[in-house]
Amino acid sequence: MSHDDAGRRVRGQSTVEYALVLVAFLSMILALGAVWRAAQSGRLLGVARDAASHNAEGGVDLGLLQDLTSY
Repeated sequence: MSHDDAGRRVRGQSTVEYALVLVAFLSMILALGAVWRAAQSGRLLGVARDAASHNAEGGVDLGLLQDLTSY
């Protein structure tokens, strides 16, 4: 293996790593944008309210305790 082959492998590996990190970063940006839009429209608050109170309506029961301990 010559010095040029090793240099090409390193450049190729860094290109692949850059592409993977870029895709992960763009995915996080898109996810944050989706959460932002849900928060702006009020859907996020509605989902959180429904998830928090779906077992609390009938008083304290086994389902509510299971939900509390699972978080």
